Amino acid sequence: MKRRPVFAAAGLALALLAGCQTWQDKADSEALAECARKGDAEARRTCQTEVMTAAGDAERRRQEEMRQAGLARERQEELREAYGLPDKAQ
Repeated sequence: MKRRPVFAAAGLALALLAGCQTWQDKADSEALAECARKGDAEARRTCQTEVMTAAGDAERRRQEEMRQAGLARERQEELREAYGLPDKAQ
């Protein structure tokens, strides 16, 4: 009985995460479709490269932001342990 809310919450979280991923994939696929409509082969190849590069840059930026947030949490924890600061110092 107690497992149902946990499974429901996990399912909701996965659905939300999948929705975000689908939105990003949809935007990338629309951009690639625009590239495919170009008549010139060289322009089409350049457009596809730009779309893929932009997607890769966005992913690297997101990973770097997550890494920086993790480092900030680690630094805060070290300071709290070293100086006895409260968990949520003002």
